[in-house]
Amino acid sequence: AYRWDYNIEDKLVDNNWSARYADILGCNVVIDALPEIVYTQEEIGKYNSLAAQAYALRAYNYFVLVNTYSLPWSEDNLDELGVIIRTTPQIATQPRERSTIREVYNLINRDLDSALMYAAQAEVSANKHLISPTAIQLLATRVALFQEDWEKVIEIGNTFLSEHAFVLDLNTIDESTFGDNGSGNFSIFNLETNNEIVFTFGTDPSAPYTYLSQFALYGLGFRPSYSDEGALLPLYDKENDLRYLAYFMQDVYDEGFPILGIPESWDYKFQYPIKYTDHGGGYQENWRTVEVILTVAEAYTRQSEDVSADAVTLLNQLRRCRIRTSVYTDLTTADFASQDDLLQFVWEERRRELCFEEAMRFWDLRRQGMPQIVHRYYHTRNNVETYVLSEGSPNYVLAIPESETSNNFLITPNSREVIEAQ
Repeated sequence: AYRWDYNIEDKLVDNNWSARYADILGCNVVIDALPEIVYTQEEIGKYNSLAAQAYALRAYNYFVLVNTYSLPWSEDNLDELGVIIRTTPQIATQPRERSTIREVYNLINRDLDSALMYAAQAEVSANKHLISPTAIQLLATRVALFQEDWEKVIEIGNTFLSEHAFVLDLNTIDESTFGDNGSGNFSIFNLETNNEIVFTFGTDPSAPYTYLSQFALYGLGFRPSYSDEGALLPLYDKENDLRYLAYFMQDVYDEGFPILGIPESWDYKFQYPIKYTDHGGGYQENWRTVEVILTVAEAYTRQSEDVSADAVTLLNQLRRCRIRTSVYTDLTTADFASQDDLLQFVWEERRRELCFEEAMRFWDLRRQGMPQIVHRYYHTRNNVETYVLSEGSPNYVLAIPESETSNNFLITPNSREVIEAQ
């Protein structure tokens, strides 16, 4: 993934395509059975909760598929190939061509409308492993954002924030618990301590990032970008943005390294991401309040012809809880020269806050114009390969896996290019 390999489906081990369709099949079974389910008046809340979850999760899985295996949503791309639509409760083995991006988003939107309708009358559980009415609103704002439906983002997003505007203030957390992935240390993804979380899903019993590095201990292989123009780490105020301390390993020199053959001059600090610290429940993805704040802020920015005061207010709501209180000064509209300047800041804030969550960075890059990206892959400290994803590269769309193309002679595969090491 880090090198945008031509045969990327051979390199990934999560079986994303087949896993999404397996989830969709489960949702289809429930949705198909809904008209026949018998329930008492006392059980109507449970029924509506079941229906809301099934429609919302089917919408989410199709959102993941269409934003991974198709071109990004745009008016010009709507009639391009999306993904296969399957809505029956049976395993479908017959050959099928992909539906258009328009058709896939139409299904997603219908499912979200149904999910929101059922959620309004659903029994609400405190179990955040169940997708709640609040979580469905978050998903609806995300999908609306990716379709550039600013009015819908603002309408649903503000409804969400009127009921769930909590942002965990990192200023209130003991800093000595930052920067380590021990089980007793801070994690932004800890359900027990972070009420930003409205939905949690997926469990991986293995370490969540080590597949990107040949030797995670040494920091070889994958590294968060730190020196190039537009790199991630320089986007943080390293002294005062507490996310830089809380979301990344703060490396210290270990006198034992020379015993392992590492020279004493080895002093590179690679800030290994540690959002997914394990607190006994595996490594899980989370949907958090802050995504809605940033999504609505972008909608206000994109909708306005000037610098949006509403967007700036939302940015301050988040950043007051991320920057040291002793130095933080509220942003004002005067801090931004133009609407484009504010939009760039919102996008950077999304990157600072949502880094390494789901495939959000990849999805954002696609909808933001598929710019050129440079990755450096370290085989040793001094042996570096550079890979360049060109602007608009076909590799911004993943290949349809062989598990599908070898059994489905009607499906049109995605074209990709070979990206050689430089």
